[in-house]
Amino acid sequence: MKRIIFCIMFICFALILRAQQDPQFSQNMFNILSVNPAYASAEKDMLVSVINRQQWVGFDNAPLTTVVNLSVPVKFGGTSHGLGLSIVRDELGFEKNTGVKFSYSYQNKMNNGSLHFGVSVGFQNNALKGDWFVPEGNDFTSVQDDLGSATIDEGKMVLDPSLGFFYLSDNFYAGLSVLHVTEPSVAYSESVEIYLARHYYATAGYTLKLDETWEVLPSVFYKTDAVVSQIDINSLLRYNKKIWGGVSYRVDDAIVGMVGVLFNNGIQIGYAYDISTSKIAKASHEFLLTYRFNTKLESRNQKYKSIRFL
Repeated sequence: MKRIIFCIMFICFALILRAQQDPQFSQNMFNILSVNPAYASAEKDMLVSVINRQQWVGFDNAPLTTVVNLSVPVKFGGTSHGLGLSIVRDELGFEKNTGVKFSYSYQNKMNNGSLHFGVSVGFQNNALKGDWFVPEGNDFTSVQDDLGSATIDEGKMVLDPSLGFFYLSDNFYAGLSVLHVTEPSVAYSESVEIYLARHYYATAGYTLKLDETWEVLPSVFYKTDAVVSQIDINSLLRYNKKIWGGVSYRVDDAIVGMVGVLFNNGIQIGYAYDISTSKIAKASHEFLLTYRFNTKLESRNQKYKSIRFL
């Protein structure tokens, strides 16, 4: 049944494509908490991670994004819960946006796995600073006539809730989530206003064991704002649950190479390199650093479930 679900998601999502408001990442399998609050209770150890993405290197004012995720498992009332924190800093041209989200997740045990329900509440601060440019000529309206000023330096903060579901078993995971549920409006001025479009995310992954030390981890990651969409198709080859490498195809956008290693002290590092297949012929770099608290990786009889160590 799990394989059927995975294949259906894989095929259906491959039919629709491209990206929108929310920042883009390549190592999505290590960044689930920032797009799905239900993942906060999927980790059985306290975990902190940082991802830094430098997109389209070589362009002036190219996207630069950093995300910090923290998840903390909590047990009370005989059930498992999770608390999470995600901080995202996204810079693109005139825009410099910062989002902070606090997540809560409840875990419901099932026969072969667990189903997690999550909600997050936070805020997003959008800042816009720069000079408007309009070409000279009678065919163009002046900035003063159109916007009232040739410059803008404004910042607005809005409340930003999200919802999510996440299913996890020994060798399979799948998640659905909705970000910017209320589609909050960001009014910089009377003439400059945007809103955070509601974004829908879906992800699924499977662990295929080849033998005692080698595994293949295929996964898909899909997002849409109901106008444009984007899908990443990923496959990692992992050795001894500690060293991995693989490729990802972001449809109509990029081919990505990924490598990573997990050390015995709980530190994990990763790197992704995007080769653009679109008209934007610029490469992107993405760096990952993760630390898992109180994890004894030398023990093969681990008592927690994680999509990184299935």
